[in-house]
Amino acid sequence: MTENSIDEKKQTEDEALREHINARSREVLKRLPAMGPILMLYMQSSHRRHHFISDLEWLLLPPLVNKQCKLYMKDEYPISFASWAFLSEAAEKRLFENGGRLRPDDWNSGNSLWIIDIVAPFGGIENMLEDIRKNEFPDQVVHLVVPDPKTGGITAREMAPFQGNRSKKTENEPGKTH
Repeated sequence: MTENSIDEKKQTEDEALREHINARSREVLKRLPAMGPILMLYMQSSHRRHHFISDLEWLLLPPLVNKQCKLYMKDEYPISFASWAFLSEAAEKRLFENGGRLRPDDWNSGNSLWIIDIVAPFGGIENMLEDIRKNEFPDQVVHLVVPDPKTGGITAREMAPFQGNRSKKTENEPGKTH
């Protein structure tokens, strides 16, 4: 290989990387309107209010960009939020080793469905979980990441696939998947 062809290859790789970053940035920008209501919920939540802005990079941006979250509204006000990931066995292991943190590439690394974040400062978690099981993933086992009060860490909860009639009606507005 000549020096010119090496330079051309590097330039092509750099351009491809810039285009990938720009495309990813455009996706993030499309989702920004949802961040305000979600951040309002985080501020009201005892388990999320003390997170740092840098935590949004691993906690909120991946599900927003990947459209793996749902924001529930009532009378135009945010009332709850949930995010989910499809994890590989290795990502599941890291999830518990890292206290619930996922790498961006973990969010779609496998087939095991996990609810990663639930923020419902005004209650209604069971209604939200029922809606997600009925209307988003009716035929799948759903795993939940839940706080473990004994250890201060996290633990897992598993819910069997939904059995029954599917309905889009819920007590609150059904929410919008982002």
